[in-house]
Formats: sequence, C-alpha cells, structure tokens
Amino acid sequence: MRVSEDRYAKDLRRLNVAQRLIQHEVRTQWICALTGFSEERVRRLFRAYQKTLGTVRRHRGPAPTRVAAFVRSPTLRAEASAIGGLARVLQVVPLPPAAGGRLNRFGVEGAERLCRVFEVYRQVAPDSRFTMDQLIRLVIALSERQEFEIGHCGNCHGALLLDRLGDARRVCPACRADTLARGTGEAGAEDQEVGDSALAPVGESPEGQQQSLF
Repeated sequence: MRVSEDRYAKDLRRLNVAQRLIQHEVRTQWICALTGFSEERVRRLFRAYQKTLGTVRRHRGPAPTRVAAFVRSPTLRAEASAIGGLARVLQVVPLPPAAGGRLNRFGVEGAERLCRVFEVYRQVAPDSRFTMDQLIRLVIALSERQEFEIGHCGNCHGALLLDRLGDARRVCPACRADTLARGTGEAGAEDQEVGDSALAPVGESPEGQQQSLF
C-alpha cells in the first residue's frame, strides 16, 4: 500500500509540474525531458488543461539550441543576466558546474525550481520578453559553463552574463551607457569652454579680465 501511495504522489507531482510548464508555454520536448512523460501524454494533458486554463499557446518547431542566438539582443542579454543571477540564487544553476547539464538530470525537483525562477522573475518584470524555453536553454548553458557563466558587473556589482569565449569586459550595459553619457557630457562642457574662449575679444580672457598681449 505504501508503494502505491508513493507512486501516486510522484505521478501527481509530475502532473503538477507539467501543468505549470504548459502554462508557461514550454515546448513539448522540454516537458517530456523534465517530467519523463511521453509526447502523446503531454499532448493529452495540453488538450485537457486548455479547457480549464483557457488560451495557452503551444509553440511548435525546435526549441532554442544556443544561448548566443538570442542574447545578441541587448535587451534579452540584460534579461538573461538578471534571470540567470536569480537562477543561481535559487540554486537552479549548480556550483561547481555539472558535466553535461542535460535536462533529464534536473528531475521533477529541478523542474519545480525552474518554474519558480521564471514565476518570480515575471512578477518582478511582468513585461519581460524572456521565455521559459530561453530560460531552460540558459540554465543548461550555465550548468555546463563552457560558453557562458554568471558573474558580477565591476561597477554596480549586479549579475552579469559573461561570455567565456568572447568579450571579457565585466561591465553591464546600464553602467556602460552611463559611462558613455558622462563622457559625452564632459566632452560637451569642454567644447563649450573652447567656444567661449574663441568668442572672447582679443586681449581678454573668457572671464573678461584684461590680459597682456606680449
């Protein structure tokens, strides 16, 4: 009897995780890998949940295969830094790195943590364009730590997605833009001083004081 109860509890837990993944519009292949369900069972669950959950989009086609493909967008790269840092805090990204960060290694508990990361992030950033499919691919990449890792900005110390094979600068886009803006402002002030000097009458300083001509 005890064995049957445990089996029922485990199956119910997987069903709950599958429902959350469907709500987050995760592709079928990811749901199968995270829950151990067959594709046919996931399709049946989707049809059943759609009647109660309303309109839930089902994405078709292959899932994202490379993080580099979707972090080319500065906005998505900034979001990847934020949600990747949250995944590290909530212990979805392991330390030290895992060899072969495949989804079947996560199990149901890992799938629950993935959902938790995504749900917390969407509460903080409700207008985010970052998808659950992208989060799954990001977590796999961060777990393997071959191409990307989560570090910290050298200025504000916020979470920062670092490319291990490319740019090693540890400055987030916000700090970089702020530095550029300050530099532009300083250059504009210098140009204004030069302009004032050029307009001053011969023999006068920009402040209007008489100076020696020789």
